[in-house]
Amino acid sequence: MLEKWGRQCAYCGAKNVPLEVEHIQARSKGGSSRVSNLTLACTECNQDKGNKDIKEFLKRKPKRLKKIKAQAKAPLKDAAAVNATRYATGNALKGFGLPITFSSGGRTKFNRLKLGYKKDHWIDAACVSWRLCSFVIPQAITPLILTAKGRGSRQKCSLLSIRLSENGAQKA
Repeated sequence: MLEKWGRQCAYCGAKNVPLEVEHIQARSKGGSSRVSNLTLACTECNQDKGNKDIKEFLKRKPKRLKKIKAQAKAPLKDAAAVNATRYATGNALKGFGLPITFSSGGRTKFNRLKLGYKKDHWIDAACVSWRLCSFVIPQAITPLILTAKGRGSRQKCSLLSIRLSENGAQKA
């Protein structure tokens, strides 16, 4: 949804504000929860629109209305492929008897913010579980960092340095 709607409010274009999932046609007026009927809205626009018909709500913004209607029909092929891959991979790993947990990016962000950690991929990996236990990432711990240098247009990489995550030891 974030990518589809450009990480901004569909109604006013506000960026860098908390966004809410909004039903283009209100459920109370027959709208569904299908992706083609969902958009993102800032709290103010979401509350102002309420269950009004989108044509009524945007009657003074015909260009915005046209854009929303066109964008709502756009498929989410990439997101569907990522989700299918995520679940297929997770379920295959569960077959090995491993304790696997996976959830949405929204859940991961919620957990990370709740614990007060900064945004980083390795921290997100620790915060992905919906069964989040209280855990602490010690400040002395950093992830294993690999630096690679490409060779022109070839896909081969040569490792330049490795920094170990435990007790700050480094190897070059």
